[in-house]
Amino acid sequence: MLDATQNIHEKQARERDTSQKRDASGTFSTAVEPERALLSQLLDDSHTSSTRSHNAHDSHSDESDLEELAGLCEAANAVVVGSISQKRAKPHPTTLFGKGKVEEIETMCREHNVDVLIVDRELTPAQGRNLENILKVRVIDRTELILDIFARRAQTRQSKLQVELAQLRYQLPRLKRMWTHLERIGGGIGLRGPGETQLETDRRLAGERIALLEKSLLEIRKQKQVAAGNRADYATGALVGYTNVGKSALLNALSRPTGKGVLVQDQLFATLGSFTRKMQLGGGREVLMSDTVGFVRRLPHNLVESFHSTLAEVQDADFLLLVANAADLELDDKMTSVHRVLEELGVAEKPQIVVLNQADLVDEERRKDLRFRFPDAVWTSAITGEGLDDLRARIVEHLERDDREYEWILDASAPQTGKVLAEIARRGRVLEESVVENGGQPQLRIRARLHPRWREVIEREVA
Repeated sequence: MLDATQNIHEKQARERDTSQKRDASGTFSTAVEPERALLSQLLDDSHTSSTRSHNAHDSHSDESDLEELAGLCEAANAVVVGSISQKRAKPHPTTLFGKGKVEEIETMCREHNVDVLIVDRELTPAQGRNLENILKVRVIDRTELILDIFARRAQTRQSKLQVELAQLRYQLPRLKRMWTHLERIGGGIGLRGPGETQLETDRRLAGERIALLEKSLLEIRKQKQVAAGNRADYATGALVGYTNVGKSALLNALSRPTGKGVLVQDQLFATLGSFTRKMQLGGGREVLMSDTVGFVRRLPHNLVESFHSTLAEVQDADFLLLVANAADLELDDKMTSVHRVLEELGVAEKPQIVVLNQADLVDEERRKDLRFRFPDAVWTSAITGEGLDDLRARIVEHLERDDREYEWILDASAPQTGKVLAEIARRGRVLEESVVENGGQPQLRIRARLHPRWREVIEREVA
């Protein structure tokens, strides 16, 4: 297991001097130095059957789950010092792991001077509290780790509010863990009160804060709907996919030379917000493309719910570009994870174009295999430019599926005629232009194919 994360360990060691450390509560990331993390994993019958039921062709190994967890640790600036797994029929109700394995974990924590144990599943409040009492180190689960990464990366007001909301929703049933120091005060007759009072106060304040955050995010959502209304005269698409598959780099390549570059970084969850850029399809035709936050296996439900406003770009899109890393040997499993999130968002039935990105990293044998499995996929590389024109052509093909043929007769001398012609070209395909005489006055006859909704826009221009 340690070999699987060796390269990440070395990279983290090089960055140790400039890294940061979260605060004691673990709720938000603050600063000092990187924490030393021990990764842990429980493989039980429910885990195995759940994986198989979700995907009969699931090829990802249990080791790859730990590798991804190590990648998440790197994104959270933690130094992975080791990993440990246990197989048992079902989780232990109070400590998740069996008694012997907990003792083994305790020994590893002591030997490696561990700051935090990270568990690759969601812990119950009691399991987390019991493990912390036994191990004398902080214990967080996979969900808390992802929330911490999002807290570090949030830049916009919207994403900061979304992360805080997700954290509070997750922490609310777990608040008792955060006030164990007060429980020691009020343990006897006549001493009861401070811990319980603080706990109740904390829950009330958390509830009030959640209500305030939900109200603020609703207002932002309304503002975005107004902004979306201003984009109503454009066809829209959204790039979706597993985190770190090159969506941002692909958006940059597709929107050149006019689009402002989006951050590109070889790291999980480098992009949290949604970024929209105008993409030229040729012949004056344009479409708006939005980059979105990447997905991972078992993306926390609280996060999906809290990031509803950001992921609304996916829900509002006319079509989706389902981007995958063609060089990733776990491509099938990761695409399955993406489909699960799309189902949760209620957009799994939207028109999709599969994009096998990072084609420059794939040899011919791999290409042959993937072409057989994904015959309709478009191959792209943001580095070499491979397939970008093919992708534009496929998008045009998709947009033209419901197009119909229309004809207009325009006054060739009218000042708005040039504008109308440009609008027709931007929204559809001009099939024929000709000049005809009508009572000695030259008129422009235009025959074009475009979507019925754009015809109404054109008619308003003609009127």
